[in-house]
Amino acid sequence: MTKRILVSAGESSGDLHASNLIKELKHLNGDLEFFGIGCNKMESVGVHLLKRMDSLSIVGVWEIFSKLRIIRDIFKKIELETEKNKTDLAILVDYPGFNLLLAKMLNKKGIPCIYYITPQMWAWGDWRIKKFKSYIKKALVIFKFEEDFMTHHGVPATFVGHPLLDEPYKPVPTKEAKANLGIKPDKFTIALLPGSRSLEVKTILPKMFCAARLIKKEKDVQFILSQSPNVKESAYGSIPKDLDVTVVKSDIHKCLDAADFVFTSSGTVTLQIAIAEKPLVITYITSLLTYVMGRVVIQIPYLGLVNIIARKPVAPELIQWEANPRNMASNILKIISSPEKMKEMKEELKKIKASLG
Repeated sequence: MTKRILVSAGESSGDLHASNLIKELKHLNGDLEFFGIGCNKMESVGVHLLKRMDSLSIVGVWEIFSKLRIIRDIFKKIELETEKNKTDLAILVDYPGFNLLLAKMLNKKGIPCIYYITPQMWAWGDWRIKKFKSYIKKALVIFKFEEDFMTHHGVPATFVGHPLLDEPYKPVPTKEAKANLGIKPDKFTIALLPGSRSLEVKTILPKMFCAARLIKKEKDVQFILSQSPNVKESAYGSIPKDLDVTVVKSDIHKCLDAADFVFTSSGTVTLQIAIAEKPLVITYITSLLTYVMGRVVIQIPYLGLVNIIARKPVAPELIQWEANPRNMASNILKIISSPEKMKEMKEELKKIKASLG
């Protein structure tokens, strides 16, 4: 008898990880039918999408409030579909701003929920885990310490390893990768990764360019700009002609392979950088409301995943008001001017990579 499974994933990373999970589930059991919300990767593996989520980005508190009407419409579509056709299980993938609200609704309907790539509740405190526990039957976690955290709080959990390690990635030697991009193989190269959302890019990239100018005054370097496939090209604006910048579109691996150092926004990408063993500085700027509320409720000292996993400041973090061009340039120059600091950070990144599964 065919089992119907609802899958909910929002952004491109969740869409990718959900599609890989669905492929494996279909391989194990061909008698499964999938529907839900996601993007093109899920659609390509046969998921019937009730709504494409490419344009719906929910990052913080304000983003939820600003898109309540759209969220209500999506919930209504899911509700009607689950009422019309029996749903045996829901798999929620990442995207906590949306999926925790969805879990609450599905729980009321008696639909069991599995959460893959769980919210970072270890950063928020015990009050949030109580709600999670009441909605979720099983947690599939991607960090070992999350399994311990969930188990301690009575949530059935299994550490499944980080999905980034499943990507077919064979690193190319740095000089060769530079040559492939048509840039100088022997020139020190800094990759600029301003994020995978339009608002992030519009906010962070201009400051990155200003910092790049300050760095070029001190060091003879070239830059690579990684453009996300999920961000419209217009969000990047015009590339300053006075900077030595090469644009790499839709291929993070080419960008990381060719980089000697990475200046990045916070997010999962910091783990991709760790896997590539490239030294980095992390920055992030969000809305004032989200930042203030985060400062009040978040109970861990770090934002970058590499630092959270290491439980120490492996990479400098420049957040909100600290994320100004002079500060950015100063932190980067301190590291790239010191072979010892570069070597030390690479060793720490190797340890983080080994812990991912």
